Amino acid sequence: MGTSRGSAENLFMVRDGVLITPAVSDDILEGITRAGIIEIARYLEIPSRNARSIGPSSISPTRCSSVAPAPQVSPVSSVDHRPVGDGHVGPISKRVSRTYFDAVRGRLDAFRHWVTPIYKGE
Repeated sequence: MGTSRGSAENLFMVRDGVLITPAVSDDILEGITRAGIIEIARYLEIPSRNARSIGPSSISPTRCSSVAPAPQVSPVSSVDHRPVGDGHVGPISKRVSRTYFDAVRGRLDAFRHWVTPIYKGE
């Protein structure tokens, strides 16, 4: 199993059906991918909060994903060698991840403003 520090990623967790991410005031990376995940949650009508600090002790009993431009949306299976949830990607995380990948590939009209079509030259 790989190890990651996550210094250039944002953290989201799902608890009781609510998508939670730390507030910008927690000195986090205020990135475009984070904003995109929040937009996707609204689109999917998933309740979300972004005003809560998230520490290692609050992650263990739930599901968790990290997001960043390179890895995009990745499930987190453990924090400090403690398992997160049951070790599987949960249904909300799956929906968000699938929607994200469809959006960045231009497959969803609601997210056309995210992409710029590039056409082959003649």
